[in-house]
Amino acid sequence: MCGICGIFNEKNQAAITAMLDSIKHRGPDSFDARSNDNYSFGGCRLQIVGERIIPLPSTFSDNLVFLNGEIYNYRELENDLGSQGISFEHNSEEAVIFKLFQKYGERAPAYLKGMFAIAIMAEDKLILVRDKFGIKPLYYKKLGSRIIFASEIKSILQHPEVTPKINHSALDELSVFGYIASLDQTLFEGIYQVSPGHVIAFESGKKTSYKFAELQESNLLAREGDNYESAAIMLYATIKASMAQMLAHGSQEKGFYLSGGMDSSLLASVAASLSGKPVSTFTLSDSEESEDLLSARRVAKALGANHHEFKIGINDYLKELPHFIHHYENIIAGGVFDIHGGIAFQLLSEKISKHVRVAFSGEGADELFGGYPWTYTHPLGFSDRIRMRLERFRDNKKLVSLVDSLFPQPEDEDIYRKNIFDFLIKGGLANYHLWSVDRSCSAFGFEVRPAYLYDDIADFALSLPIEYKARKNETKRILKDAALPLFNQYGISDVIHRQKRGMPTAVNNIASELKELAQTLITNKTISKHPFKKYIINPIDAIMFDLFFYIFFANKGNLPDGLDVIEFYKEGVNEDLYG
Repeated sequence: MCGICGIFNEKNQAAITAMLDSIKHRGPDSFDARSNDNYSFGGCRLQIVGERIIPLPSTFSDNLVFLNGEIYNYRELENDLGSQGISFEHNSEEAVIFKLFQKYGERAPAYLKGMFAIAIMAEDKLILVRDKFGIKPLYYKKLGSRIIFASEIKSILQHPEVTPKINHSALDELSVFGYIASLDQTLFEGIYQVSPGHVIAFESGKKTSYKFAELQESNLLAREGDNYESAAIMLYATIKASMAQMLAHGSQEKGFYLSGGMDSSLLASVAASLSGKPVSTFTLSDSEESEDLLSARRVAKALGANHHEFKIGINDYLKELPHFIHHYENIIAGGVFDIHGGIAFQLLSEKISKHVRVAFSGEGADELFGGYPWTYTHPLGFSDRIRMRLERFRDNKKLVSLVDSLFPQPEDEDIYRKNIFDFLIKGGLANYHLWSVDRSCSAFGFEVRPAYLYDDIADFALSLPIEYKARKNETKRILKDAALPLFNQYGISDVIHRQKRGMPTAVNNIASELKELAQTLITNKTISKHPFKKYIINPIDAIMFDLFFYIFFANKGNLPDGLDVIEFYKEGVNEDLYG
């Protein structure tokens, strides 16, 4: 986990220093902001691999290489390139990346296994790269011939010539789906994401784009010759081998988010079976009676884990909410997902960061294996929900066309299920879950590894037919069967039958209290007069919008000291927010 930023075709030491300072939380181990005649650059590093802290970026001849993330197979690539007579200036992931680009050009990222955002800067060329799922973020903005790029949007906003402006099309998408569906868009007009699986190059005033990774489209039914039982055995073997690779990457102690559900319990169990010492597990709850808390406690005990539990209340939630929005750089708007999950994850991340430098989470398992019970088992009902949310945005023809392509007429449950699988694995993953996970861990200077998105696991999962994953009222069918022998070994096989609840359940009681509080702060009259009332359904929506606009438009991405949610409304700050 690192923070990277740069200004191509401009020397501006003051701007690059401010840009890097705004994201220094991402890399507590080094800080370097510099400029020369043609460009300015900055990097802060969280050291995971190796004992010696290597400044970010790394320099090779006249080229700068920035890496935010992990390349799990860099030693294998280093050995392979070395066998071809290619030498290295020093041993590092950046050195391997540079040599790959020298040899393979824009096809180089296809050889990398891991999670990464990469920038390569030379006197006359800028290259930006992002991993195929979008685990690591990378944003950019054009200012004439200049290109500003950074790991977070707030960094770009620090440039004196960048003024934040709302992207209404992206806001429409967020209001319908709960996240921005377009892979290259943000809520800020003119500030773009590097789309997952893409290389973008800027040279001589021209922009070129190359897609180095394509996610395999889902198949509804197994092909002739496929064997479910063999596939389940192979899936477990792939997960085990992949976990061994990820656990060995970096010498720091590693921990596990543990909800007591299927995904997190499997990762912790595999790690326990591979490790010669107890794994560290972490659970958050707002109640001692929480089903997740009780299940996580039992799983941790069965594994002999070094288990940590954290109790929180509504004051913890309210205190963290402005910090969450500041790091999230987006608006939580319901839709497909629960609005409280991301905040709960950040609250737990802050606790975990005090114990380990690397932690594993289960993001991606639901998208790969069909884990959303209602979404995948009742696709017709899910389509009705999305169409209902679309009604307010019928004037957005692009959005209407997108929803119509997802749910064509006449209604067909199998087609809808397939389309949902292919849709959520893209924007739903990159622009909601992974976006949230990256911000929540980087806020506290540590790293989260979404293990199910390791290339070997994800590629194998994507090759499996949907009928192996979700059918009728079954979800994650093959993942459960793959895990069962190991769960039996530890005496936790009942975890397989637990109803999926997800991270929001950690704050169920808080959510009820927050709803009541929001209704005292935001009246129906306030919502009816809100300049963005089209996007607001309830008082909590209004709070999310107001805090987002206050931080990013009134303060250009800088969080005012001591921002208190209740005082924000009692003092009427929201009333003058929109001019």
